[in-house]
Amino acid sequence: MKHVYARAVLASLPLLAAHPVLAQDAPATTGGQDDPIVVTPVTLHPAAGLMNEHTHDGGEFMIGLRYTRSRHAGSSQSGTDPVSDAEILAAGYKVKAQEMTMDMVMLDLMYAPNDKLTLMVMPHWMRHEMTMVGIDPMNTGSAGMDMDGMDMGHGHAGLPFGQSMTHSVQGLGDTLVSVSYRLANTPRFKAHATLGVWAPTGKADRKNPDGTFVHYMMQSGSGTWDVEPSVTVAGQSGMVGWGAQASYRWRTESSNDSGFAFGDKAQVSGWLSYLVDDGFSLTSRVTWEHEGQVLGHYNDPHNHRTPADRQENYGGDRLLAGFGANVALPFGGNERPQIGVELGVPVYQNLNGIQLPEDWRASISLSDTF
Repeated sequence: MKHVYARAVLASLPLLAAHPVLAQDAPATTGGQDDPIVVTPVTLHPAAGLMNEHTHDGGEFMIGLRYTRSRHAGSSQSGTDPVSDAEILAAGYKVKAQEMTMDMVMLDLMYAPNDKLTLMVMPHWMRHEMTMVGIDPMNTGSAGMDMDGMDMGHGHAGLPFGQSMTHSVQGLGDTLVSVSYRLANTPRFKAHATLGVWAPTGKADRKNPDGTFVHYMMQSGSGTWDVEPSVTVAGQSGMVGWGAQASYRWRTESSNDSGFAFGDKAQVSGWLSYLVDDGFSLTSRVTWEHEGQVLGHYNDPHNHRTPADRQENYGGDRLLAGFGANVALPFGGNERPQIGVELGVPVYQNLNGIQLPEDWRASISLSDTF
């Protein structure tokens, strides 16, 4: 029943919104005067974990930094059902993933040459850490282990029953370059279309010390050129903002130099925001994600001892609920630096093959506009 309470609360939140409340469209007056009180938008971001969600006026430049951590843990899952160690062993695997964390650091650089176009470059830095555990009760010896009992090849070949091992990979990830075009820009309604291109600046050929490829999910890059179009709409009424975004990441190549390609990824998000005061807003978001399984196959030595080593154990569908806040820092004039935070948990997961389910993901962002 882990996270049941949190998931129930988050799932009860309605769809959430893109431009957290431009409350100047619902002005208030003081003392019978006619001059409205204009409330400055608390943030340009509806949620810290969402990309390409806003545009800028001509001449504006924005720099931002985002950090996201996701954690996968718990019982392995196939489809929507948990899978026992005995079932994983019967499927031919001697080792399973016990826990995995993924860290992403993203630099946002945005510039609007005019009121219609906003350009963005977003390089990524990635770190993956995974803990594996032996599940074969017949393996109680030290085959493949050195004198200190360590797995010499990080291939998990000799990982005895119940013994765990943690390994990690880090480095530069792929870089997103995008252009957004404003379709509508009124106080009550905004819309824009974005065309993004992912450049394969991250490595997709990382290997273990024994010369075998790491698990597919441990690669810091895709190794393929990807195209990601998206459409975002947003609006506001009084102190409440709303919005939605749909995107599709298309892998334009059937395989990279290592012989594989990650599956295409579709995502739809809806959000609401509420302006608590002129420097603080609350956000909630519901997101559906679909990702295809890995295509192709490693073309150099690799393992098949864990579910993470096989391409059919990737992809599936997730429904996540998130809750966050945006804060405008008390300095910087009208364009105050802004901090956003968001915590999301899956409320539904239907996974291909045998996988470790996602437990939670958290994001924090800091941005300033000039």
